[in-house]
Amino acid sequence: MSGKVAPRTWSHEEIVAHGLRALAAGGLDGAPLVDGRVLSVRATPVNGTSSSMAIGLAVLPAGYTAPPHSHEAEELATVLSGEGTITIDGAEFPVRPGSVVLTPSGSVHITAAGPRTPLVVWWTYAPAGSEQRWLDAGAVDSSSHRHT
Repeated sequence: MSGKVAPRTWSHEEIVAHGLRALAAGGLDGAPLVDGRVLSVRATPVNGTSSSMAIGLAVLPAGYTAPPHSHEAEELATVLSGEGTITIDGAEFPVRPGSVVLTPSGSVHITAAGPRTPLVVWWTYAPAGSEQRWLDAGAVDSSSHRHT
């Protein structure tokens, strides 16, 4: 497979457990606390774990609201655990486990965890590039270099 991206799989249960451990610890190697939430990049062209998309994890503490932001990539967010809202260009969408939300490129969006439990979100950016801010904060998971 020289020169190609290796296939990999992830388990929802393991992703959620790791994210919640990182949140409880105030961040872990590869899953630091960034602006009050845990972030972890699991695949990115920067380290050869993908060729054109970025994949990662965000864990928001109960009651936490991420600052409004936008980026030049579509974002697909899948809620693995918890409840909350994702607001896109002023329209609020309630989310819970199993919710899948597509945020168009350039849209201003805000993710908020509900008041009772952390919100665990598995996200994909396409094309990659917007994850660089998380990489700069040390949010590249060391397990990203192996496939399971």
